Amino acid sequence: MNDSLTICLVSYRSASLLDLNLSLTRELNHAENFHWLIVDNNGDFPNGAPQGERNIQVIPGDPCVNQGRLKGSYHHAQALNKGLESVSTRFLLVLDPDFFIFRRDWVKTLLVHMIAQNLSFFGAPYYPDLTWKRRYFPTVSCMLIDLEKVGRGRLDFTPELDELHILKGYSTSTLIGIIIGIIPPRVKNYKNTVLADVAWSILRSRWVAAPLSVLFPKRFSADTNFSRDTGFKIQDSFSRDPAHKVEMLVPAYVNDLFTKKASPFMNISARMYALLVPESLSLYPRRLGYSTHARFKDVGLFDVRGRFGWEEFFWQGKPFAMHIKGGTQKIDRVGTEDLRTILFQLAGISPNLIDKRIKG
Repeated sequence: MNDSLTICLVSYRSASLLDLNLSLTRELNHAENFHWLIVDNNGDFPNGAPQGERNIQVIPGDPCVNQGRLKGSYHHAQALNKGLESVSTRFLLVLDPDFFIFRRDWVKTLLVHMIAQNLSFFGAPYYPDLTWKRRYFPTVSCMLIDLEKVGRGRLDFTPELDELHILKGYSTSTLIGIIIGIIPPRVKNYKNTVLADVAWSILRSRWVAAPLSVLFPKRFSADTNFSRDTGFKIQDSFSRDPAHKVEMLVPAYVNDLFTKKASPFMNISARMYALLVPESLSLYPRRLGYSTHARFKDVGLFDVRGRFGWEEFFWQGKPFAMHIKGGTQKIDRVGTEDLRTILFQLAGISPNLIDKRIKG
């Protein structure tokens, strides 16, 4: 296993986004430090990797095994699991096509940082305004992994959305039965430990979070910290393991718990909330420093959050990356060439330096 980087992306109607992402990354980094692995879930690259590209590998995704209403997440995870089998480098970066890192020489910088800080995981958390998503761990939008520390055999990107979706429709008595080991026939094929954990989460939501969200809608939500989307199993396995250090990018987000209020009473109330309300009920992240009030526009960069609602991420106090989140659908409203111009401005690159060489 060599110490270079594999950047793994899943393509689903994403050829134009991949064009931009690959071209931008190539201009900002030395090509010998990394190569690309694209799992094609939609036939976006029918001819495989473009001719003449030595550091790009395209493998076809398999038809989705899961045909439920949430099959998109399962198909994505299935592709990532397949891609993992083709990784031979020490470092793996799982990246969404619409997640753009624009710091110069970021590949070398991050790999050196991973080794120096003894990190197992590095990446972008879910944005804090997605209150139903899990916190304090990188998402598959941008997750850098040291496979020498983690071991690929321990990685499974499959979500647990089916279990959550099915059990949310069960009565309270049935959920209590699941917790004590009485498993309904419909979910016999799922792991009992997973079912019990999901059942507890749903009961907490029904008995505590839902009533509080009615009484205090600006402080509580019934589904806070609730999601079990793609990559959840990895988070669940490693986030509480002290043997594995984790570092995250910092989203630009105004956290009401750590914002100075107009009166001392409001400041005290916010501090008490942060101290007393558990993470599973808190509408706001309780960790100071998890987000920043800074914005790209504060340092003269394009205001992607203010203009389009896209996600801005900082690292070491400086702008580092942006995430469109919604990819192809949202880029249609902006246009590929306008997005290219925005990315070049963020990266400090003249647009005429980059050639469009990755074609679907």
